[in-house]
Amino acid sequence: MQSLGTASLAAGMAVAFLAQVVGAVLIFRTNTLHGVLSLVVPGYFLFALKRQGLYKPVIGTWLVGVLGVVAGTIILS
Repeated sequence: MQSLGTASLAAGMAVAFLAQVVGAVLIFRTNTLHGVLSLVVPGYFLFALKRQGLYKPVIGTWLVGVLGVVAGTIILS
């Protein structure tokens, strides 16, 4: 069970990280000013995603990664 928990934890962290990176790249591709503001202003990343219509796909994928981390933590405990 330990290897399953570790794999779930690592995969969840990777998915959540990649969702954030893809979201940042998509924001920079649409508007550089919004990309810079999303790096400087806390919470602007979510606002920019919502404004570009990318909120549900990026945050949905991020939540799947977080659920993987939670499942891995539960398995390992």
